[in-house]
Amino acid sequence: MKDKTATKPNPKSDEKAPDGGWRETIESILMAIVLALLFRGFVAEAFVIPTGSMAPTLMGRHKDLRCPKCNGEHWFQVSASTEVSREGAYTGDQVVSGTCPTCRYTQAINPQENPNDGSFSGDRIIVSKFIYDFQQPQRWDVIVFKYPGDATQNYIKRLVGLPGETVTITGGNVYISKTGGDVNEGQIARKPPGKLETLLQLVDDSSYRPQQLIDVGWPAQWEEQGTGSDSGSAAADKQTWQSPDGGRSFTCKSPTSDVSWLRYHHRNPSYKDWQLITENGQLPEGVQQWGGQLVTDFYAYNAGREVDSPRPWTGAPLEPFPSSLGMHWVDDLAVECQASVNSSEGAVWLDLIRAGVHHRCRIDVATGEATLSRVGLDGQPQPFQSDDGQEVMEVKAQTSVKGTGEYRLRLSNCDHQVLLWVNGKVVEFDGPTTYFSYDLVRPVWSEQDPGDLAPAGVGAENASVDVKDLRIYRDKYYIAIDYRTPRTGTDYIDHPNPETILQIYSDPGSWATTPLFAEDNRRDVQFAMEADQFFPLGDNSPHSQDARLWSSERYFANVDPPPPYVSRDLLIGKALLIYWPHTWNRPIPFWPNFRRMGPIH
Repeated sequence: MKDKTATKPNPKSDEKAPDGGWRETIESILMAIVLALLFRGFVAEAFVIPTGSMAPTLMGRHKDLRCPKCNGEHWFQVSASTEVSREGAYTGDQVVSGTCPTCRYTQAINPQENPNDGSFSGDRIIVSKFIYDFQQPQRWDVIVFKYPGDATQNYIKRLVGLPGETVTITGGNVYISKTGGDVNEGQIARKPPGKLETLLQLVDDSSYRPQQLIDVGWPAQWEEQGTGSDSGSAAADKQTWQSPDGGRSFTCKSPTSDVSWLRYHHRNPSYKDWQLITENGQLPEGVQQWGGQLVTDFYAYNAGREVDSPRPWTGAPLEPFPSSLGMHWVDDLAVECQASVNSSEGAVWLDLIRAGVHHRCRIDVATGEATLSRVGLDGQPQPFQSDDGQEVMEVKAQTSVKGTGEYRLRLSNCDHQVLLWVNGKVVEFDGPTTYFSYDLVRPVWSEQDPGDLAPAGVGAENASVDVKDLRIYRDKYYIAIDYRTPRTGTDYIDHPNPETILQIYSDPGSWATTPLFAEDNRRDVQFAMEADQFFPLGDNSPHSQDARLWSSERYFANVDPPPPYVSRDLLIGKALLIYWPHTWNRPIPFWPNFRRMGPIH
């Protein structure tokens, strides 16, 4: 997928757009006026995003959908780039279905019945053109540059590798070492909290739990895993966590001195599950005993299905391709909740598991003190480690969680760093909250501790707590591919078909033995930057023609392939803000999509 940006829409076509093209023409005129008024005197330029290489940070041509099952509240986007050619011509193809990223319901898209189901042009953005004349480009900046293979095309990507660095991609992470040095001594590239918040992808939100799933008895994503200090202890005779609304919120009614854990299981209905539930009101056989599956690098943006212009369409949603449901296990997660503390003592706990290691935060309600620790499945503490080698077993910090009140809590474990947010602010601890592991890990499960099958938890210790808006996020997973690797869509060297991969993710008994997770079955790729060379990647890793793959063009044309970097002279500037997303067709034509306006992080 080409990732160019254009200075203006280019609807060159012998076939007219569904609206005759007048909508985009009027929008362009309006935006020219807006720019003249708002940005007069600023050294900036406007661009339009045509493709989804940076989705969901930046949208190319796409469709905005509202899931009909998630209480009508959950919006998401699917790519519609196939409806328009590189030159801006309408192809006649039509994206006819999209899959919700949280409940996985696949809905039909019909612009004839709903004008807002039509495809919309990409985000219009403002780019600061001369900022890099005064400061150096920073890692994780969103940059605009001239494509090294064709300087007439402008691309937009996220800057990952800087001059003099070698970038190694493996296990979904990015490692940085000095060019010419030992890549095995590289450090993981950690995202600052602001960038991390932008790149986190929503996996589940308890407030979106569909009523239809509640009515038929689909098992809740969140359930109690027993009382006691071990997250995998046997269920207590009396549950301490109860839900008044079918799994959307929970109340700890009977606090004990042990930790009562509420744990997340990734249980998404499949396309066929939804068909059975919708048509017959029945649950699939055995689903009540299903423990769930691993979290994957699923992008709803990439899961749309289209029909070719001559192909008849029945109006029913099309099943997403298995390969679009996420082929990689994502072990970098975050858990978030709105906690109502109803007691002045006890503690609230948050827990994230990666490869069987618990990353825990205990917040003392009486004092506000937070303690971070790491504990293995064997109960042995694991250290935090700073980049200079300092090791500590636990770290502490003071928070605003003191006594009764409402608190927004988030714990993340991404890029080998544990972060705690309280009411939107990152908490500073008295020691390192990082750890280092260059080894590729595999998911862990046992009958005593479900491990990565229940990778997130919220706990109450001798405290009365209500929780709602329980959310799970995942970090970006950068696929380890380059021009020499086969275009299989995965960074597993040997792997079965997509259906079998998904089956393995749902079968924890196979995780310890399957060759899929063997350390020597994961690819790593390196890209060395010299002086004045920059390495960019797209946020939509599975569908981004970024620097990883530019050199592959040697196989498609009798020309010198572009190098896997952007030289300094090709930099145009830094993307600053989305000033005009698409407008709506109904109920008010040209009504701005205000919720997507704002700065680009």
